[in-house]
Amino acid sequence: MDLSIVIVNWNTCGLLRDCLASLPAATAGLATEILVVDNASQDGTAAMIGRDFPHVRLLEAGGNLGFARANNLALPRTTGDMVLLLNPDTVCPPGSLTRLFAFMHRHPGAGAAGPRLVDAEDRPTLSFGFFPRLRDHWLGFLDPRRLWLRGPLARRIVVAPSRSEPSHPVDYVVGACLLMRRHALDRVGPLDERFFLYFEETDWCYRARAAGLEVWFCGEAEIRHLEGAAAGTVGGFSARQFQLSYRLFVAKHYGKWRVGWYRLAQFLEFGGKALLRRLTPGEHNRERARGLWLKARLQLVNDLRPEPPGRTGQ
Repeated sequence: MDLSIVIVNWNTCGLLRDCLASLPAATAGLATEILVVDNASQDGTAAMIGRDFPHVRLLEAGGNLGFARANNLALPRTTGDMVLLLNPDTVCPPGSLTRLFAFMHRHPGAGAAGPRLVDAEDRPTLSFGFFPRLRDHWLGFLDPRRLWLRGPLARRIVVAPSRSEPSHPVDYVVGACLLMRRHALDRVGPLDERFFLYFEETDWCYRARAAGLEVWFCGEAEIRHLEGAAAGTVGGFSARQFQLSYRLFVAKHYGKWRVGWYRLAQFLEFGGKALLRRLTPGEHNRERARGLWLKARLQLVNDLRPEPPGRTGQ
């Protein structure tokens, strides 16, 4: 078996259908198996898979386990030489995954790789990034270019690469489409299940890099990603969960004592951006200011533990 594809789904039946329909052409020439882990969806996902994609193996989680834990449910059941973690809100063009697979074969030092991601309007979107660094947030507060999310410094955390950007090693690739070599998965281990949502791929890539493996952005393959559609938006859960996972990543890899400094730096960065946006005319700027101020306020909250929607089966 060349490739095992693992997709975690939660109430995204229509998106998942489009994703699954795109895979035969995307993986042309590869022996492929597909496993879908369903986090107790209530939208007819199981019936849709049984009716339209009988070759897909469905694993019913029995509750909303989150991204990391649900993927880990499937990983021991995969048999491919490489394993692809794929979001249900992706569509893979013909040959795209075949090219990504071939790229890994040409780069034996790569433990993982990810493609260029584009949005629904075919514009490049966030595809890879750099591990969080305290100086990025301090620069965000002190540098006007960072306050306006423009200029080269503003793109140091997560990057939307241009179409001309060549393949190169990166800190991590966005988990919407993360291809892992089998021996890398065996060496690094599964995803850390403490990350319910967000930063699980960042954490895995950090551990891969620490184990001496390379992580690559592959400019030769391109996947459409309807960013955020798979996670959904239920109240402030997504914003709180992002900050909770961010703190966990910092505490795990940089030390618990650094978390407070990161919170202070983020409060100043997001608060400064919110103020500038609020003082600038236009509804778009006012909307951006509200989102930025929410991020700033969350830095003042010690207990962020949000209750995930539909979470059972603990």
